[in-house]
Amino acid sequence: MRPSLLIYNPAAGQRWRRPAPQDVVRELARNGWSADLHLTRGQDHATELVRTHLAPHHQAVWSAGGDGTLGQCAAALVDSPVPLGIIPVGTVNVIARECGIPSNWRRAVATVADAAQRRTFRTWRAGGRAVLLGVGVGFDARAMGRVSAGAKDALGMIAIGARGVREWAAYDFPTLRVRGEDEHGRAISLDATQVLATVPRHFAGQHVLVADADPADAFIDLVLFRGASRARLAAFWVGVELPGTAQLRVPGVQTLRARRFSVAAADGRAEPTHVNGDVVDSTPLDVEPWGTVQILAPKPG
Repeated sequence: MRPSLLIYNPAAGQRWRRPAPQDVVRELARNGWSADLHLTRGQDHATELVRTHLAPHHQAVWSAGGDGTLGQCAAALVDSPVPLGIIPVGTVNVIARECGIPSNWRRAVATVADAAQRRTFRTWRAGGRAVLLGVGVGFDARAMGRVSAGAKDALGMIAIGARGVREWAAYDFPTLRVRGEDEHGRAISLDATQVLATVPRHFAGQHVLVADADPADAFIDLVLFRGASRARLAAFWVGVELPGTAQLRVPGVQTLRARRFSVAAADGRAEPTHVNGDVVDSTPLDVEPWGTVQILAPKPG
């Protein structure tokens, strides 16, 4: 048996598809891994658990939760040789999709348990958190942050989508000042009314936000919505839901690659911000390069 640390989020995903912690331990054992189990008790607790309980003999850290839990585990493993294993039981599980890991948690364990392949993900630091998936400021952060925990637990993306319609109808298009440094080292100084930043290609599940985003490169991809057209904002999010990248062709949408960036509301408000899908911060927000993490993944193809 290969020894490992298992971080389990009992609040991740929908209750009807969430496995019992001991079932995850047993599934790992069937696939050759022993696991020291620890349950999270709240936001950022996974980071504390990894830092406290990771031992020299552990050959991997398994994250049983969603992208937020994975990002919290990653914050404790930046530039560590110990890889992360994904057990996808969250609402969306974008990083699992990016790595070609099955959405069914049992199949995911079986697929990844013997994987010699590792995917390198570069991380960015937002406060003390590791940006592994991405950051959102404005509309989508409001929608995710204001959906009730009960509705999200029961309905998942349906609840987030329903809340999104309400937020779209009321959105006031705040002026968000984006400053930083682009991929060529040039200064960024732009205003937008919605800011998305992504590390991988995928966003909101199986959808592709930026087709040529590379999680291993030294840049984070920004997608800026500029303007105050409710129709164009709707077109952007409809494009996200469709195959391809139609959202990037909506007038007023601009993309660029950045080495670092910051976002602040022009009027000084604390605009909600999500990091890896969890609404845990607000503007002003600084996103700086950090280091890399290794993720266990099947071979591409």
